[in-house]
Amino acid sequence: MNLQNWFHKRHQFRVALCGHKTAEAGGVCLLLMVQGHLLSVTGAHLAIAGKTGLLAVAPAVLMTFTPFSRHLVNRWTSSVFFAVCTFFADSAVHPSHYPGEYGEAAMTAVGAFVFSVAVSYTSVGRYIDRLAHSFAHHAPAPTA
Repeated sequence: MNLQNWFHKRHQFRVALCGHKTAEAGGVCLLLMVQGHLLSVTGAHLAIAGKTGLLAVAPAVLMTFTPFSRHLVNRWTSSVFFAVCTFFADSAVHPSHYPGEYGEAAMTAVGAFVFSVAVSYTSVGRYIDRLAHSFAHHAPAPTA
């Protein structure tokens, strides 16, 4: 694999990571926010869920620019990291609709973890895993 292709795979992974992790966290947040009543979803709910999803994925995307990005290759460590980020994002964006100050944030984090692991076993997840392998090793030596 030449250097240009290696960089291209990394950028593809960042875009895929941002898209699917935002949808995972946002989807779980939206479902819990309306307490399963999908017909009561409003634009405000969608905006809050979108903000939660983007805030949750931001640390993972930033991590891809560091040497720690190799930890995102493993479905389990990346899902745990994403769940922690989702907890903090959800608790920062809106108050809980469930008992306890952080009840909804905790449930959103668990849901995002489960959703993330489940997606990793799909064909989309396997494609993203292949893209993630560009982070598994150090940069290849430039070819002459």
